[in-house]
Amino acid sequence: MANLIKMDMRRMFRSPMFFISLSVIAVFNILMTVGTTMLAKMFAAGQAAAPTVLSDVVANPFILPIFSILMFASLISFSYADIAGGYIKNLAGQLPHKSSLIYSKFIVIGIHNFIFLAVGSAANVLGNLTMSATGMLQMTDDGMLWAAIATLLLKWLLSMAITAILMFVTNGVKNKVLATVTGVIIGTGALGLAYLGLNTSISNIFHTQ
Repeated sequence: MANLIKMDMRRMFRSPMFFISLSVIAVFNILMTVGTTMLAKMFAAGQAAAPTVLSDVVANPFILPIFSILMFASLISFSYADIAGGYIKNLAGQLPHKSSLIYSKFIVIGIHNFIFLAVGSAANVLGNLTMSATGMLQMTDDGMLWAAIATLLLKWLLSMAITAILMFVTNGVKNKVLATVTGVIIGTGALGLAYLGLNTSISNIFHTQ
């Protein structure tokens, strides 16, 4: 199992999609923080801006929820590369327990998601600290940093639940396109809109509130 995890880790870190997606999230988190702060200062000249709470910054690794699509795209690319390259087919015959492949993959993708959330959060904090150093933004510590970290861990657990779905579509159904579409739908929050529409329709049909 340990050797499988090492091999999966090595292939993940060698994946161009992993570094491209991670870099885009980090850079855009910083740029959007700087940009929105400068615009707010420009259009509210002379007015004191509300202080930014550190715990809120830490608990939000992606400034835009749509950035989570990049994380899902990276893990889908990593998972499907095994199928496309014949890695799973060749290795499965050499293992006494084929389930080890699944466990190893899930552990490595858990590390993958943790890295994305941690880097996104760190970039968000860096962007805010940069603007705080210029005097254009005021950051305050409300003493809720541990709660923010706990929230970040809950988001990681949620990402793992979504990962299980994407891995099933990618490796079980062996359909990269369907997995990508599923990741986009989840990342854009379209499921929430669909639920809202369905809930509204049911309420109207049965005249409930």
